[in-house]
Amino acid sequence: MFRIKNTTKFIISSILATTICVYANETQVKQYDAEGIADVFYALNGDSKDPHKKINHAKGFCAYGEFVPTKNITNTLDIPLLKEKSIKTEVRYSLGGGSRVASDKSKPRGMALKIQGEKDEWEIVILNTEINFAKNPQEFGDFFAMRIPKGGKVDSDYIAKKTNEVASYRNFEEYMKKIGITGSVANTMYHSIHTFYFKNAKNQMIPARFKFVPVNGVSYLNEDQLAKLGDNFLESDFKAKTSKAPIAYKMILVLANPKDKTNDTTALWNGKHKEIEVGTLLVKQYNGDVCNGDVFMPNILPTGVEAPKDPLFEIRNDVYSITFGRRQ
Repeated sequence: MFRIKNTTKFIISSILATTICVYANETQVKQYDAEGIADVFYALNGDSKDPHKKINHAKGFCAYGEFVPTKNITNTLDIPLLKEKSIKTEVRYSLGGGSRVASDKSKPRGMALKIQGEKDEWEIVILNTEINFAKNPQEFGDFFAMRIPKGGKVDSDYIAKKTNEVASYRNFEEYMKKIGITGSVANTMYHSIHTFYFKNAKNQMIPARFKFVPVNGVSYLNEDQLAKLGDNFLESDFKAKTSKAPIAYKMILVLANPKDKTNDTTALWNGKHKEIEVGTLLVKQYNGDVCNGDVFMPNILPTGVEAPKDPLFEIRNDVYSITFGRRQ
């Protein structure tokens, strides 16, 4: 708290006082917890007139389909869920950020899955980037906190300064320059970012990231193509494509090499890696916005898959739980 001229105590809002940095004078606060990160999201994307709104990946649409495990995959991976021939799957495609009217021309994109087997389930939250912009909760919280407008204005100079100073931010910015804008979710590849642990047939837990690779390939729009599109092309494109055939992705495990960083979501894995094709996701039918209010929890894992060990995974799940509870 601060004392003003008449010694009356002036209490800053709990959001800004306890969870974010006061960037006007660059005061740094203690490590973020899940509540603190949730507070930052609400300070950045919240709406007092709509307290139940989704504050990240707000714009999205829903679909359903099936996950078909690769034949005999359980001879390689000891994951009982994959013994089923076809597994009902709920899908949500989304854009990063808190706006429901964000342009589809933005780069950050997500896909969330609920693979619902007869006895087990697997919830997956994946993004169109191989890496994250932060390696720990402090970097994660600061990344969004410095984008909160102050006096109605975002401090772009400060953001540029911090991006240059923090290796995670700087590396992610360089990585994003190489990522184009796809014209369809059918041509977008999605990545786990985190390293999970998978039980193999030898009863070993092997570290791997995974990706969903579009069967029709990844393709980016050029400037002329992008200029001809409106702000809501992804949903209409999805409807048109699925009216003719399912959108298909191959789920591929990318096994870690001995020197790969498995506890750092900002680290790219370079060089050749052994890969295992786990199965095929077939997204078949548009399902409106019925799942937009749901929460997809990455820590809901099937038997035979264990959670990542990096500093962000559990706090990420906690933030999902907190924000879901707040918007009820």
